[in-house]
This record gives sequence, C-alpha cells and structure tokens, in this order.
Amino acid sequence: KQWYQRRVREHYFIQINLSMVMGEVSQESAGTGEEPPRKRLRFRCYKPTDASLQDKQVEPAAALSIEAEVNKIVEESKTSGSSEIDLNALAPRKENWDLKRDVEKKLAKLEKRTKRAMAEMIREKLKSENTLSAD
Repeated sequence: KQWYQRRVREHYFIQINLSMVMGEVSQESAGTGEEPPRKRLRFRCYKPTDASLQDKQVEPAAALSIEAEVNKIVEESKTSGSSEIDLNALAPRKENWDLKRDVEKKLAKLEKRTKRAMAEMIREKLKSENTLSAD
C-alpha cells in the first residue's frame, strides 16, 4: 500500500511540474490571480515523438574549431626565440618524492637525537678516561 501511495504522489508531482513547464496555470495560482514562474522546456539530447513538443527541441551545438588558437600558440613559441626546452620541467618526478617529503620532518628529529646521543657517549667516555687517569 505504501508503494502505491508513493507512486501516486510522484505521478501527481510530475503532472503539476509538467503543467507549470508547459505554461498552464495551476489551480492554486488560478484562484489568486498570480501566475507561476514559467520555465522553458528544451530537449537537447532527446528527440520527442509528440508533435506538440517538436518545437521545443534544441539544435545540437556545433563543435568549436581550435585550430586557429593552436596555430597562434605554435607561432608565438617559434618567434619567442627560446628553442631550448628545460628538461627538468619535463621530466617526471620520482615515485617516492612524496614519501621523502613526509619523512623529512621525522628524520630531522632523529638527527637531533642522534647528535645528542653521540655527544653524551663522548662525554661519558671522556669522564671514564679522566677517572681512570686520576686513579
């Protein structure tokens, strides 16, 4: 029963929207004297079979030719005098460049800790040598 009610509501909604699109005045706005906003119905990718909708069909858009723009860019690049191509800009990045970037901060922290640990080990060694020589 619920699916039937839902289907009836959908059908009613479609009928109201079609009447508004086709320019018919709905019953609610007819009593108030107020016209609903009109939408223009256009078929771009659909070819309607109904004769009354044939005039609503839009002609397909023509593809733009970009040959002139491409030729202009090619001529500008030829006349600019810069025949050298930067190979670094054309070369793709290595696969692990993002991994190196992400790990860089962690490696900097580890480097600091390593230096501190090495300095501490040297101090301990010097202390042990001083205590041995003092004895």
